[in-house]
Amino acid sequence: MSQKIPHVITCKATVVREAGGAIAVEEIKVDPPKASEVRIKMLYASVCHTDILCCKGMPIPLFPPIPGHEGVGVVESIGEYVGTRVKPGDVVMPLYLGECGECLNCKSGKTNICHVHPINLNGLMRDGTSRMSMAVTGETAYHVFSCATWSEYTVIDVNCVIKVDPRVPLPHASFLSCGFTTDLGAPWKEAAVTKGSSVAVFGLGVVGLGVQL
Repeated sequence: MSQKIPHVITCKATVVREAGGAIAVEEIKVDPPKASEVRIKMLYASVCHTDILCCKGMPIPLFPPIPGHEGVGVVESIGEYVGTRVKPGDVVMPLYLGECGECLNCKSGKTNICHVHPINLNGLMRDGTSRMSMAVTGETAYHVFSCATWSEYTVIDVNCVIKVDPRVPLPHASFLSCGFTTDLGAPWKEAAVTKGSSVAVFGLGVVGLGVQL
C-alpha cells in the first residue's frame, strides 16, 4: 500500500495581530513537514503565563504568532529522515527544548539546555522559514517557541517531540510540556529541596501546586 503524501492543511488557530491585541481564532494553512519534521494534530493544549507574554510581544515582537507551547497530539505525517523515532498515529508532546542526547549538556544529567537544539525564539523552523501562514492573506505566521500548540495542526522538528504513553489521561498530559516539568525541576534541580526541607511556595497555579506534591 502506498504511503499517503502530506498536503497543505487548512485549519483554525489562535492568532494575535498586535502586541496586547485581542486573541482571535482564524483560518491558517499548515504546510507538510520537511526533512526531520513532523506534523501533529493537536488534541489538547493548555495556557502558560509565558504564552500571555508572547501575545504582548515578549521576548520578541513577532506578529502574527500562533501561541502555545504546552499540548499533546497525534502525529499526522512525517518528513524525510525522521526514521523510526515517531510514526503517524503516535501520541506525542511538542517540546520547546530539543535534546540530541549526545552533547555535553544532554549527557550531564544537570541540564536539558541542548547545544544542538536550543530554545528557538525567532518563530521559524531550522531552515529559516515557517510552515504556517494566514489562509486569507498568505502572510507568514510564527511558531511560538517552535511549538504553536494553539492550532488544530502544527509542524515541529522531530528532535523537539517526545512520545506519550497513551494510557496517560491526555487532557492532563498537556501540563507535562512545561508546567509540571517546571514545578518538578525547580525544587529538585535548582533549589535542591530534600526530604525534611522547609520551603515557601508562592502561587497556586500548575507550578505552585505541583511543587507541593
